[in-house]
Amino acid sequence: MNRKEYDLLLSRIEGLKAFLENRSLEEFQKEILKVESYLKRFGSLDELLSHLERVERIAYVAKDFLNIDEVADYLQVSKSYVYKLTSLKEFTVYKPNGKTIFILRDDLNDWIKRNPYLSNRGIEQHANLIAYQLKQDNTQKKQK
Repeated sequence: MNRKEYDLLLSRIEGLKAFLENRSLEEFQKEILKVESYLKRFGSLDELLSHLERVERIAYVAKDFLNIDEVADYLQVSKSYVYKLTSLKEFTVYKPNGKTIFILRDDLNDWIKRNPYLSNRGIEQHANLIAYQLKQDNTQKKQK
């Protein structure tokens, strides 16, 4: 179990503890019945958890600003590499509280697209564009 999974499990246990402290036995039984109905719908706890993870990813995708952890996940790099990129000013960063760093998703997408490796079709299109521009330049030179 890695640190992130451990922290998630710990937060869920703390949430459960708070839930149990503030509920009666009847309310707890009702909640258990709700969980059972979800399990019937999804087949197993693993399928339910998998569904919840997909929902979390969808919500994550909708965000415009990402924190350092989310940026690292989005770019599939380490947090230290994200910090290095921010120190090299590869991205515009936003610090609304002076400490926590946020980066626009669009800036990340622009950074990803910065060095494309073109497909054969892309290379052909680029070559055709250059050939067209050269032809236009030659036509203009002949007219002068």
